[in-house]
Amino acid sequence: MIKSYRFLSAVLFCMAAIPVQAANAADRQYPLADQGTLQLSVPTSWRDQIEKDSEQLLASIVFVPTSGAPFGIVLNPIWPAKKDSPRPDSGALKRLVQRAADEIKPQTVEQTIEIVEVEAASGTGYYFSVTDRSPSPQYKYLTQGVLPVGLFAVAFTIYTNDGQQEVVNETLTMLKSATISGGKAD
Repeated sequence: MIKSYRFLSAVLFCMAAIPVQAANAADRQYPLADQGTLQLSVPTSWRDQIEKDSEQLLASIVFVPTSGAPFGIVLNPIWPAKKDSPRPDSGALKRLVQRAADEIKPQTVEQTIEIVEVEAASGTGYYFSVTDRSPSPQYKYLTQGVLPVGLFAVAFTIYTNDGQQEVVNETLTMLKSATISGGKAD
């Protein structure tokens, strides 16, 4: 589907999977180098893995189920270039999501991709959901977007199959209440 899809599919395929029952959630913290800490209320039935870039900075947080039907969630925190940078602009976030939807459209079943607005604690974000025209053995659906979290933005990608809309709902709930504390951007 997208460039990262092949890589992430391999990572997620190697990890165990389960249906989400996240009536229970636990607060988890993810250090963002010297930028602070991303705090999420994560369903207890999800397992996380941290992927780091070549400079050993946090590049991605990957969530998979602890057992059951597979799904995959990838979060990419994006921090401001400067301490004085303004909060992510809603219009810029929407354009970013629209551009991603336009790029992926030739590979989807949908003729028109709807950009959905979502209100988070830190402002307005956007996402879209599509069906892969030629699904891999693992995932049929892709939901992708960006939400503001404090002065940061968190890009997210959710890979699911039939009957897993709750995974998307729980991811959005988790991200809407996410916070950043400490660090240079605080």
